[in-house]
Amino acid sequence: MEHSRRFLWIVILFLILSKGSSASAQYQIKTLANGMTVCLNPIEYEEDISIILAYRAGANSQTASTAGLFKLLEYVLFNGPAANPGIPEPAAAIDVLEAEDIRGGLGIDRFEFGISFKKENLVQAFDTLLYLFSQERREFIFAQKDGIELARQSILNLIQNETSDNDLVSSMAINKKLFAKAPYRIDILGSENVLEKADAAQLKNIASSWLVPNNACLSIAGAFDPNQVLSLIEARFGLLQKAKNPWPANLAPFPRPGVTKPIFLVFPDSDISADHMKIEMRYRGPDPKDTTSYFAALMLQQLANEPTSRFQMAVRKSMPKGSEPENIRIDYVPNTDSSWISVLSIVPAGKKPAETVFAFKEAVRGTELYMVKANPSYFSAADYDRACQALLGEIMAIQGDAMSSACHMATLWIWGIPPLIFQESDFIMKTRQKNISQFVDTYIQKNLEVVMVRLNPDLYEVNKKSFSSYGFETVSTKNAFWWR
Repeated sequence: MEHSRRFLWIVILFLILSKGSSASAQYQIKTLANGMTVCLNPIEYEEDISIILAYRAGANSQTASTAGLFKLLEYVLFNGPAANPGIPEPAAAIDVLEAEDIRGGLGIDRFEFGISFKKENLVQAFDTLLYLFSQERREFIFAQKDGIELARQSILNLIQNETSDNDLVSSMAINKKLFAKAPYRIDILGSENVLEKADAAQLKNIASSWLVPNNACLSIAGAFDPNQVLSLIEARFGLLQKAKNPWPANLAPFPRPGVTKPIFLVFPDSDISADHMKIEMRYRGPDPKDTTSYFAALMLQQLANEPTSRFQMAVRKSMPKGSEPENIRIDYVPNTDSSWISVLSIVPAGKKPAETVFAFKEAVRGTELYMVKANPSYFSAADYDRACQALLGEIMAIQGDAMSSACHMATLWIWGIPPLIFQESDFIMKTRQKNISQFVDTYIQKNLEVVMVRLNPDLYEVNKKSFSSYGFETVSTKNAFWWR
């Protein structure tokens, strides 16, 4: 029976990889003379075309004195969020394309804009992208003081909303500790102080420095002829002038894995029910350029998050009676050089919530993840088969959808590994226990650990002294943000 199952899996896998190889063989990556990267994925059966214009920028390129300016630039250029452009400009220019989908905006490691449209609008789409990011348009927009002021107030309002979103407050407080050397480089909205002083000259400088072809990627997927598209791109984007590399050599570095004393945070959170806690253990994760660890993180996430996985069942079983965790999951958040990985759960608080936190920490990191590292048979061959099928299925779904493919190609370029598009299936198939063991050892067992517990304020008050005695630092909106 086992032999038959394995044979069937091999046949299915061969078909998946054959189809995936056929799709990946169509991928093309070109570099124009001015340094712009072009990524192409023609999809025969698609009716639409999707284009992403991406820049390596965003929060990752901020200093403490510029944090917030990139988000302000987005709102000035698009009269609001890039994914929902304001009227009459630039929405009117985009509406002509009859866009099926609009994506983009500022991220931790990117500034991008993307559209999906009918193939007959291809030429007009290229011209629209050129117009949206042209220097002439920027000069006109930056001269409109009302537009800058409206964008400023919009971002300041977003920051105020952020302080009332307890999920965001919790995440910011964790990352303030995890990326303590440069927390502003993962803060997309930035600082109120910076935004209040921002002017047109600063925005002009950022746009002219960072929105340049040698810091850009044009990613295209869907129903198009590659030769025609490359000709159109050369005739338009190829004429843009190469500029100085905007990336300075002295940006504050992010931490690397290394054994250090764990940090404990407690957040009185009115969103949490009176008898439960939310616990998160967050670690500095592998950046995608560490490709082996990147795929190990994806594989562990897939293996552990199955509701009936050994990891899930063992953690629940090892907790004290009455404190069995719910919705346990491992979350991996990759960025260019500020990735993290978390273990999260909702846990009954019990009579001694601080001690319950330590019991959860011990069950997860001290016992089960240690066993994942040490025990070659912790996950079975069947577990790996299912995880591979799931991850390969995700890759195939991305390859076959125009917008998903365009976004994915742009993401790999932003991460500095565009050729990975040709190798993803191979890496998935090669990722096994040895890789996961090394990943867990480096990034969880021998790494900085930040533990956050969120519980109802009333429950916190009753147990305040207990949390303090165990070394928990209390989090609030007044200290969760790096700039406050």
